[in-house]
Amino acid sequence: MIQDVYNKWNNGTLQGDDLTGDFADLPDFLEELYSDLKIKLEKDIDPFSAYLKTLKINNFASLILSKRPDLILLLSDWIKRLKSDLEEISKKIGAVYFDISVGIPFGISVSLTFQPKP
Repeated sequence: MIQDVYNKWNNGTLQGDDLTGDFADLPDFLEELYSDLKIKLEKDIDPFSAYLKTLKINNFASLILSKRPDLILLLSDWIKRLKSDLEEISKKIGAVYFDISVGIPFGISVSLTFQPKP
């Protein structure tokens, strides 16, 4: 079920009624996606590319949370893992400040702050 939702989201064909099903397997699905990505992140020389790959999964999770806030507690462990990895990536790309927040109804928000060069 969740794989179908992800595929539709990835292809731009997701409809509102696709988000009404049982999402009990969402944490496991995100862990699987993230585990596949994690291998790529560790080999990724370009931290900007790693950041964008991580945000793709984050955007998918945020979409679901914005429509299904009842699932937020299911994702707490995954969000902690995401935060830890994004902190590391943000340092590699030169961010001076990193923040991740989870809010209802907007999902997971990630922000990076950079200091301009004089």
